[in-house]
Amino acid sequence: MAKGDDRIRRFYFFRALTSFSLWIPFWTLWVYKNLDSLFLLTAVDTAFWATMVLVQVPAGLLGDKYGRKTVLFIGEALFAVGVLGFGFSTEFSEYFLSNIIWAIGACFIVSGDTPFVYDTLLELDRGRDFTKIMGTANAVQFLMNAIACIVGGIIVTVTDRVELTLIVASLVGLMGSFTVALLKEPKVPRAFMKSYREQLGTGVKQVIKSRAIMILILFQIVLQLGTYVMAVFRAVYLNEELNLNYLQMGLFFGAFAIVGGAVTLRASRIEARLKEKGSLIFMLVALVSSFAIVFLVRSPVAVMTQFLVYTVVGLQSPVINGYIHRLVDSSHRSTIIAIASMLFTLLVVVVELATGWIATAWGLEESLLVLACAVAPVGALLLFLWSKEVDKFARSDYDPASDGLTRKL
Repeated sequence: MAKGDDRIRRFYFFRALTSFSLWIPFWTLWVYKNLDSLFLLTAVDTAFWATMVLVQVPAGLLGDKYGRKTVLFIGEALFAVGVLGFGFSTEFSEYFLSNIIWAIGACFIVSGDTPFVYDTLLELDRGRDFTKIMGTANAVQFLMNAIACIVGGIIVTVTDRVELTLIVASLVGLMGSFTVALLKEPKVPRAFMKSYREQLGTGVKQVIKSRAIMILILFQIVLQLGTYVMAVFRAVYLNEELNLNYLQMGLFFGAFAIVGGAVTLRASRIEARLKEKGSLIFMLVALVSSFAIVFLVRSPVAVMTQFLVYTVVGLQSPVINGYIHRLVDSSHRSTIIAIASMLFTLLVVVVELATGWIATAWGLEESLLVLACAVAPVGALLLFLWSKEVDKFARSDYDPASDGLTRKL
């Protein structure tokens, strides 16, 4: 048994109990059922991301100052309250307010999740195991999501009440948040600055100074924008365009999650085989291809594209976050993750609203094609810039400290 395996297993248990998300196939259908507009669906969701813009960095600062366990508990508890409110909502304003609470919880979770794992592994002198450990943690989450999606499909089929998936899941998540007590706060040096402004300023300087970190963050945002917009439209697409019933949706979402979990469980092996450049290229090509196929193939067989999307989802977090964490010191890990999340939220508000408007005006499949056409060149440019950074690392005369890097990838 490797050093600290019991601590890692406790985190897996925590992840499992807070990942029973019955609502995944149905939350957008619940909004669409009551508001009857893809644009209003995306407008409701922008409340979530606008809140993330305001709260994510302060949550990251709190995570670096007060510890990972504290922000994880706050995050999971607020997350559950937001989901519960969403389940009882029927009007735009109610969804809007519930999404704000939901988002605050998500901010704290993001600020404590991967930093907790990485700092724990640093304390155990197992930092190189991050991609493998995080891949397993994500696989646990995907497995619980898969079970929950199938159970949710059965619940909605039997009761014809989509909102029950949100209400029941929120209660399970609230109970699961208390399992944070089983975790041990990692003891690694975190020399927090005297003020939040100084801590944030140092984190921003580290991101700006390091071209490699900035490129990785921007590339991850490109992937996240594509996979998230697909996540927002997926249920409506399967139900309205492909005419799948609730039970079929639950089964398919469960299958998607199983594939995502299998991929993320093997993320370290896939990354080792494809290497840095190959991993990033594969994720971009897979995402753009899946969007294009949805537009070109107007039949139920297009459901298979979602397995490709979930492959990208399963890979991008452990692989790209692993690269980023290796370049960041523990004193600023939560802060920099928060900065990355804030950049994503700033963009997703604009992209999601624009895609929702296009989907309402032109059609859902057309909106995905437009998004693919936008993502492809931006992602390709970032890959080109990243390739140049990797080539610099390969040169013996290159000093990584010259651009703020502390170690090679």
